Amino acid sequence: METLRLFISKAGSRHMTYLKLLLTVLLVVFPATAWTLNGADVAIYNDTAYQSGGAWAPGLTAIKAALTYYGYTYEDITPDQLNAAVNLSSFYKMIIFGGGWAGGYNTYVTTSGFNNIRNFVNGGGGFMGICAGAYFASDVTLWREQFQSYTYLYDYPLNLFRGYGIGTVFEIIGWNVPTGCTTGVTQSAAMTTVKIDTSILPDVSPTLNMLYFGGPFFIPYDNSQGITVVGRYTGGPGINNQSAMIMFNYGNGKVFLTGPHPEVSFYNCNLWYDS
Repeated sequence: METLRLFISKAGSRHMTYLKLLLTVLLVVFPATAWTLNGADVAIYNDTAYQSGGAWAPGLTAIKAALTYYGYTYEDITPDQLNAAVNLSSFYKMIIFGGGWAGGYNTYVTTSGFNNIRNFVNGGGGFMGICAGAYFASDVTLWREQFQSYTYLYDYPLNLFRGYGIGTVFEIIGWNVPTGCTTGVTQSAAMTTVKIDTSILPDVSPTLNMLYFGGPFFIPYDNSQGITVVGRYTGGPGINNQSAMIMFNYGNGKVFLTGPHPEVSFYNCNLWYDS
């Protein structure tokens, strides 16, 4: 995953995977200086045991596999634990909300949980949102399944990103559109090209082939957060240069949001972990 090492700092090679890319953004581009670590490097939000929870189990497994491969520690954090936490900064460097369904996240994270996340990031922690996790972090989600579909507006409460998370990017593939597969992943998924700003990430390939699975592009309300566009969708009219990956400071912390999936790819009708 040439995008997770932007988050947890380790000297890197030019053969960074997608996951290492993300880790680098948070901890190399914006190095942290004041974290106390008693639990693990990374907290991974996991509500798969909860009815109608939002987390996508294959994505969680892929994230954990990549973190393990590169020697970073992690542990799951459930909604109950997140809501009851007093000081996340004493346990973690970063929290990840992976793909899945942002509505499920908002079902189980309470006001205290939102405050705990904001306080964690504001105090110097890192937040990474992948696909649904990126919608979850956006102030407003605009969701339209396909070109002809009705657009739904969701005013989400976390508000790390003061702007719109807009999907689907139906120029790539609409939601519930067949992939052409009769087994495995039969709808909604496609690989797409993301153009990377190598002036920000000089050790990363200028283009990455990544899984698109319903994620957003991003439009800020204004430039008050100093949004940096790390990657842009390419591939045709209506999609070229829309922001696919953004990062910004939030208080003393860092936020990285990505619409496409850096942790898993789609090939031959199946999902494959990126390492």
